[in-house]
Amino acid sequence: MRIMKIIEMNTKDFEEKIKESKTIIIPAGACEVWGPHTPLGTDAIMSEEVANRLADRMGWMVGPTLPVGDSSMIWGPGTIKVRPESFKMYLEDICESLIRHGAERFCFISPHMGNLAIISQVAWKLKLEKDVDSCIFDWWRVIQPVSRERNILDDNGPLGHAHASEAGTSCVMYVRPDLVKKDRFKNVVPSMWVNNRYPEYHQFIPFACYGDEYQIGDATTATEEKGRRLVEETLDRMVEFLKQWNPPKNKKF
Repeated sequence: MRIMKIIEMNTKDFEEKIKESKTIIIPAGACEVWGPHTPLGTDAIMSEEVANRLADRMGWMVGPTLPVGDSSMIWGPGTIKVRPESFKMYLEDICESLIRHGAERFCFISPHMGNLAIISQVAWKLKLEKDVDSCIFDWWRVIQPVSRERNILDDNGPLGHAHASEAGTSCVMYVRPDLVKKDRFKNVVPSMWVNNRYPEYHQFIPFACYGDEYQIGDATTATEEKGRRLVEETLDRMVEFLKQWNPPKNKKF
């Protein structure tokens, strides 16, 4: 795998590479409860693994990972969180540094939903103030259309893609099988989830209220092969998008 992580490069190689590749991939994750069978850093691990595979396909560099995000809503044993303001300022500083070196575009990989609004704010600021383009791959959401179209999972609906369920567990089994505790696989369907007659309305319910397992869905149907297909076939679509990605210049009034 041809991975170019900035933190592993020397200054001479970085100086040469930034001249030919102006797009930087930035992985962002979280450290939070992710069921009894998958690691606390699942989102951070997935963001790095996807970023590395994407870099190999596109020939781009991978910037430093932001391993901890805003996980205040998913508090539980082992969860670590940072304030949204801290995350935003840290990400802005990373991007500003890379722009000074010559970066012109950013590709953010963020499985953790709690980071998306913050990254979006940074991306909009970069575009409106510096005309620097960005895109975000919201990993656990972008795999869903691929899963449905190709019928990869046993359950391609909301439960199959819920927290630490079939999709997420399968992906971790593919990229880091050594971190998955198969003997702890369970099917957890909280009554609060089943009895919600109004899923289209956003509510603010702490994740711990769904149960002590910190899981929603069936992990027993997860397999490494499903994870391979989800990761690699979603990457195929991401590459397809990025090869035609050509946003317009900002129109100033």
